[in-house]
Amino acid sequence: MLGKKIIAVIFGAVILIKLAFLLISPSLWLGATQVFLGHYAAMMGIYLVLLVITGYFVFTSLDLIDVAVVMLFTSILLGLSLIPYLASMPNLPEAIVSVGFGKVWPAWILWAAIAVAVLYRIFTGKKEK
Repeated sequence: MLGKKIIAVIFGAVILIKLAFLLISPSLWLGATQVFLGHYAAMMGIYLVLLVITGYFVFTSLDLIDVAVVMLFTSILLGLSLIPYLASMPNLPEAIVSVGFGKVWPAWILWAAIAVAVLYRIFTGKKEK
């Protein structure tokens, strides 16, 4: 329980810090993001480590159906956040398709595994511990 609370505090603090930077100094936030985005492999590694850590707490303490609902909510919230920027990203859909499976396979495998697990859980009626 303490681990989940620590992760929740980190989440809340990071979100509020990010929003504060965006409101107070967007150029400073942009500069910081450019520095991070320049290190593709490191960013991928950091995200995978964070995914494993948070995934452990999520999948060991929550029902899979609840996880799926929260993931849907988060995906919709992310989509809502990006809608105002669609005019700035006219080539994004083509870029996503052209990159294909080559660079995004870890995320695609995780999305597919979670989706299959959710459908299996629902249609077989298996109860989680």
